Amino acid sequence: MKKLIPILQIPIYITYVAEFTPFLLCLIFFKKIKFPELKVFFLYTTVFAFFLCLSFYFKFITSNGVLRLLANRFFLVAEFSLLSFFYYTCLSNKRIKLIFRLSVILFFFYSIYDYITTKPGDFSFVPLVIECLYFLLVILYFFYDKIQNNSNNSIYFQPVFWISVGFLIYFSGNFFLFLFSRSMINNPEFRLQYTIIYSSVTIIKNIFICTAIIVNAKNDDHKSNPIKNINIDLDTDYPLTINTNL
Repeated sequence: MKKLIPILQIPIYITYVAEFTPFLLCLIFFKKIKFPELKVFFLYTTVFAFFLCLSFYFKFITSNGVLRLLANRFFLVAEFSLLSFFYYTCLSNKRIKLIFRLSVILFFFYSIYDYITTKPGDFSFVPLVIECLYFLLVILYFFYDKIQNNSNNSIYFQPVFWISVGFLIYFSGNFFLFLFSRSMINNPEFRLQYTIIYSSVTIIKNIFICTAIIVNAKNDDHKSNPIKNINIDLDTDYPLTINTNL
């Protein structure tokens, strides 16, 4: 088991790179981010990149587990709030938007309560489980809403669709992982499985998110460079036209 530990560092490093890639792509295609929901998502990737750098610094450079856990808690609240705001801009139902507002407030206060009641140095997986379950329901409703109200346009050409697919895979893939982590995180075999599953699901999530950013850039290119009008009157040049003047 000890021989596998250095090998496990490889997927961890790959996961850090994968998590940072959407932010880099957003910077590259920054001028093409024009819609409100994508601007919110860019803000999310920016905040995510900041906390990702903090996590990397506390984990591999200073080895300060306490500050790393504290940074993760702040990030969890920020992620919950920004993703809620992201879907807040994507949906038009006023009742659903009210639920987003209440959910962010409730999650914020619960996170404070969970931090106070958790032993110092321990990380509680309960907020993660709540976040996974919450956004699974949100994303499923988002797909239902798009199917009902967006039948004229292909959903595959919408960046929000690919972002939602990525998060759907991420939250569904990690829900039971976080749920069982409450009691099994100290098990070495479970920690091995945890690293493999979490890294795999996270990498897949970021592939879909990167796809969304590229799709948005391609859509913007098509809008800025429309196809020129083509003369479809083939009578003058069509070689098989019968000459009636003979």
